Amino acid sequence: MQIFEKRELEICGLFYLENVLAFMLQVAPVFIIVWFRELNFSLTQIGILTAAAALSILIFEIPTGAVADIYGRKFSVILGHSLEAILIVALLFAKTFPSALLVFILTGIAITFASGAKEAWVTDWIKARKPSLLHDYFMKSRSLLSVGLVISGLLGAFLVKNYGLWIVFPTSGIAFLVSIFILSFIPENYKKKKIHIKQSYKELAKQTKRSVKYSSTHQALFYILLALFFAAFAGAFGEGLSWIPFLQELNFPDHAFGYMWSAMWGVTIISPLLSKRLLPKNKEKFFIIKIFIIAGLFNFLVYFAKTWAIALGIMLLGEFFYEIKTPVENIYFHKYIIKKLRATIGSIKSMLISLAAIIAMPIAGYLVDTIGPRYVIMISSVLLIPVIICYWLVKEGE
Repeated sequence: MQIFEKRELEICGLFYLENVLAFMLQVAPVFIIVWFRELNFSLTQIGILTAAAALSILIFEIPTGAVADIYGRKFSVILGHSLEAILIVALLFAKTFPSALLVFILTGIAITFASGAKEAWVTDWIKARKPSLLHDYFMKSRSLLSVGLVISGLLGAFLVKNYGLWIVFPTSGIAFLVSIFILSFIPENYKKKKIHIKQSYKELAKQTKRSVKYSSTHQALFYILLALFFAAFAGAFGEGLSWIPFLQELNFPDHAFGYMWSAMWGVTIISPLLSKRLLPKNKEKFFIIKIFIIAGLFNFLVYFAKTWAIALGIMLLGEFFYEIKTPVENIYFHKYIIKKLRATIGSIKSMLISLAAIIAMPIAGYLVDTIGPRYVIMISSVLLIPVIICYWLVKEGE
C-alpha cells in the first residue's frame, strides 16, 4: 500500500518532519498544572491563568493575523515560535501569580502569531505545487501530530522521573527551536499586501454580522452552536483542572502524568477511526446525543473510584467517547452552513468555545479548591444536560 503520493514528500516532507519532531519534544503542557500545584498556586489561580491565555488569543487573533498578511506568513510563524520558546522557559522563573499571569497573557499573544499563519502558509505552498495533496496533508499531519504527542508523554515521564519537573520547560523551549530550524528551510511565495488592522476589523464586522444573523435565525444551527458552547463549558469542569488534582489525591506519581498524556493521545488516534463504523447512516444527531449521555455517565462513576488505576480507566473511557463523536459533530455542524459563510461561522464557533472556557475555567478552579475535584468532575456530567437538550431541539432538514 502506497503511503505517500508522487512528490508528496518533496512538497510536504519538511512540514511533516516538523510536526513529529516538534511535538515529540513538547512535554510541558501536561505538567504545567502539576508545576503550579508544586508552587502552591490554588486551582482558582490556575483557572484564571488558563482563562487569561484564552482571552488573550481571542483579542489578538485579528491584529496578529494582519502582521502575517503584511510581513508574510513565514515571518509571523517564526516570530510566534521564537516568542513561545522564550515564554515557556520564562515559566520557570514566574513563581508568583502576577508574573505567571503576565507570561500566560504574552503566551496567548505569541500563539496567535503562528496559529492561522502556519495553516495559510502550508495551504499556499501546496496549492502552488500540487493542490490535490492538500486534503491528504491535513489528514496525515494530524495523525503525525498525535504520534508526536504520544511520544512526548513517554519522554516527559522519563525526564520528570529522572530530573524533576523543571526539565519540561527548557525541553519544550527546544521544541520551538526545532520548529524554527526546520521551517526556515521552506520558502514562501510572499507578496506584500497593503492591509490595515482597522480595515480587517471592518471587514470582519460586516461578515460577522451576516453570519450571526444567519446563525441566530437558522433553527438547527442556533441550537448546535448553543450545544457546542455548553459542551465547552462542561468540558472545563471535566478536564485537567479537575482530573490532575483528583489523580494526585489518589497518589498518582507526578512523572506518570506523561504516561497518561500518551494514553490520551493514543485514544485520539484510534477513536475517530471507529466513529464511521459505529455511525448509522443519517443518524448523526442521535449518535451525538447517545455519546454525550455515555460520557456523562462515565464521569459520574468517579464517585466510586478509590484508586488512581480505576480513576484513570474512567477518564480514558470518557475521553474515548468524547473523541469518537468529534468527527461526527464536525460533519453535523457543517451540514447546516452555506458555503459563503462557512469560514466566518466556523470562527464564531471557535469564539463561543473560547468564551465558554474563559468563563468556566476560573469557576471550575474555585470549585476544585472548595468542594474537591471528585465532585467537580461529577458536576461536569450534570452540565452536559443542556447540551443534550439543545441537540434534541434541533429540527433536522431545516
